[in-house]
Amino acid sequence: MFDMEKAYDRTWRYGIMRDLYRIGLRGNLPIFIENFLGTRTFRVRLGNILSDSFHLNEGVPQGSVLNVILFIIKINDIIKTLPPFVHGSLFVDDFQIHCSGEDMGFVGKKLQEAIDKINAWGKINGFVISSQKSVAIHFCKRRGLHLDPKLKLNNQTIPFVLEVKFLGLILDKKNLPLNHT
Repeated sequence: MFDMEKAYDRTWRYGIMRDLYRIGLRGNLPIFIENFLGTRTFRVRLGNILSDSFHLNEGVPQGSVLNVILFIIKINDIIKTLPPFVHGSLFVDDFQIHCSGEDMGFVGKKLQEAIDKINAWGKINGFVISSQKSVAIHFCKRRGLHLDPKLKLNNQTIPFVLEVKFLGLILDKKNLPLNHT
């Protein structure tokens, strides 16, 4: 399970425009979107005092109808980076990958390959995958000792957890049904 740091705030605007062009969007709508994204400023209020205006260079506007759509257009290609035998699920900024097999060496190697490709994709596209908030969970039907693979993100070990929340579902290592929120 991956966590992207400040995913909406770091969405690469030029990348959005490039992806819109790549999917065939032409005419006035891309011009409107470019203007919409390019004219973002903010000010800070402390009591009755307002700061100067600051221009936002990256990100999609929070609270906008278009923000989720533009974010999805930019992040959608992350799934295409996955190597064979590794699958993933992406819903807006919730992203997970999984691999199954009898040989844990093979599974670990494929997952690490996928993690490296995802991290490289993030760097090229302006996203930072959080080493501190990303976690792994190991589901296994085998009884007895079955070690977790060693997975790293940015030279930090990804911790294995007993349960994790994904899309509102709590997934338990032992595949037991848990309360969902």
